[in-house]
Amino acid sequence: MSYKTILLGLVAGDQRNQARVSTTIGLAASQGAHVTAIYMIPPFNIPVYSDASFPLEIYDQYYAEEEAAAKPVLEAFEAAIKAQGDVTGDIRISRILLFDALRDEASFADLIVLGQPQEDRSDPATDSLIGDIALSAGLPVLAVPRIGDYDSIGKNVLVAWSRSRESTRALREAMPLLEGAERVLVLRANASDDGREAGIGAYLARHDVKVDIKDVTAKDISVADTILNTVTNEGSDLIVMGAYGHSRVREYAFGGVTREILHHMTVPTLFAH
Repeated sequence: MSYKTILLGLVAGDQRNQARVSTTIGLAASQGAHVTAIYMIPPFNIPVYSDASFPLEIYDQYYAEEEAAAKPVLEAFEAAIKAQGDVTGDIRISRILLFDALRDEASFADLIVLGQPQEDRSDPATDSLIGDIALSAGLPVLAVPRIGDYDSIGKNVLVAWSRSRESTRALREAMPLLEGAERVLVLRANASDDGREAGIGAYLARHDVKVDIKDVTAKDISVADTILNTVTNEGSDLIVMGAYGHSRVREYAFGGVTREILHHMTVPTLFAH
């Protein structure tokens, strides 16, 4: 079992594009996957307060400049694919919102890679992207932190587990990574003691996953902080967890734990709904 097609979302002007390229190509090499990268040029926006019609030349100039700025990113992607040698890939420019472009391709992919929202600036086109995609595309989303390099992930994985639909979905969607991991730690926060929780260890063992179980009681700190502290203490390089929340038209609200992890993650995190 492995991922065979990985979708990668890139955004014009994002300084973390190259880091996500490196993470994705490294993952694709370990999975024998093809990478389809979509580079979004934000659609040209006319100020809402403007009543004037914009000449067509202004649109053309905007996209010509943006495509010229995209050229180094496209060339770097192609060079990285070539340097890896055993990975195939293609990259193209999109003039529609990245959410729409990724959703159109989601039927033909196994995983989507996106970047953690930027902390110092707000961009409506990308801030809710991970949530929107996780809840609507039917694919797991791997979020790459805004800081750090992650050329290799999935050796020491932390699974944030609860007996929920979302957790179960995340576990199954992450199986290509879990089966190849050197260690998988299943973290159960505030788990019940009715005996049903024990099934997760047996389930993973049947997939030949090297699994440890850790039960914690989160009282004085949040569940999200418990997860992040455990990542640090255990040296985990990947979090796997369910994405909780609900989707509305172009608006998204994550559940509390999921939202906290998204905003404060220190390692790549695979979300699934």
